[in-house]
Amino acid sequence: MKSSKYWDFFYKKKGLTNKNSNFSKFISIRNKNKNNIIYDIGCGNARDTLFFNKKKYNCYGIDRSKAVISKNKKRYKKIKDKFINKNFCTFFNKKINKNFSVYSRFTLHSINYKDEDKLFKSLQKQNNLVNLFIETRTLKDNLYGVGKKVGKHEYISSHYRRFIDPKVIKKKLKKVFTIVYFKQGINFAKYKKENPWVLRIIAKKK
Repeated sequence: MKSSKYWDFFYKKKGLTNKNSNFSKFISIRNKNKNNIIYDIGCGNARDTLFFNKKKYNCYGIDRSKAVISKNKKRYKKIKDKFINKNFCTFFNKKINKNFSVYSRFTLHSINYKDEDKLFKSLQKQNNLVNLFIETRTLKDNLYGVGKKVGKHEYISSHYRRFIDPKVIKKKLKKVFTIVYFKQGINFAKYKKENPWVLRIIAKKK
């Protein structure tokens, strides 16, 4: 099953948590500027998009799954105009004329190397980009090696995952960003019995 079809099917399921993530709380504490737009890329069922808007941030949720964006628009009618059905890897090819930050929770490891390059190259050209907020799975994750290997640190089990090497991503980001926060560990993204190794990054555009 292709990733887009997988996520369309996944988000049609019932019983998905609507509680915002711990990472969204973490960012809301550290990001006090509510004048800047936040783009929640790969927003899924919008639990963090909704949280940021409730906290009075101007947050837009972007996802390439038509099914989940349609569902979000129907479910959250008061902010239905803040959901965008686009591929976030190419969304920032067009100039953003207002100050904005990019929030990426569990989305960086869902795209391949080529798409990561597209995303970072487009962000590099954005003069109004302020901050980049990332939470992603790493090489230490207990799912690393599970499923069919399709490339370097890339595996397909129920869906595609590319596990992030912290040293590599830090080197890449430092070309364009000042690293404000960079920490890898457990207990960041606990959910039921899951407690993955994740990397948290706050980076400020130079």
